[in-house]
Amino acid sequence: MSTIKLRSISAAETYELRHRILRPHQTLNECVFPYDTAPGALHIGGFLGDQLIGVGSIVPDAREEASQPTSWRVRGVAVLEEVRGTGTGGKILQALINYARTQSLPAEMWGNGRANVKGFYERFGFVQEGKPFEMPGLGSHVYLVKILHPS
Repeated sequence: MSTIKLRSISAAETYELRHRILRPHQTLNECVFPYDTAPGALHIGGFLGDQLIGVGSIVPDAREEASQPTSWRVRGVAVLEEVRGTGTGGKILQALINYARTQSLPAEMWGNGRANVKGFYERFGFVQEGKPFEMPGLGSHVYLVKILHPS
């Protein structure tokens, strides 16, 4: 397999894969998330040649239960089924973590992940908080948090 390259992309460039992989029952417009265009938001695309094969986003989004002064929400991490297992999702998530580490620390990263991929996030230091919950039309999810400290 060719080398997967990562680069920053626009929020709009993430919508098609978000729709196809994560929310096929919704409209493309429903794949536009709050804070997608907020200052500081970052969208990463994974490319195999010229083909966009994976996406992930991180946006500034505080949560009520935040234990740190800065909160980053991970959104829409999605990789085409035919290239899963190639490390694309991990490279994208690591790029989002690396970006958050360059911002104000200490901080936390958080998101709602599908329960069936919880282990993926745990490999990157995310910890489940609370019990699994149902998101209507999207299935079982878990709340995941990762604390970032200065080195």
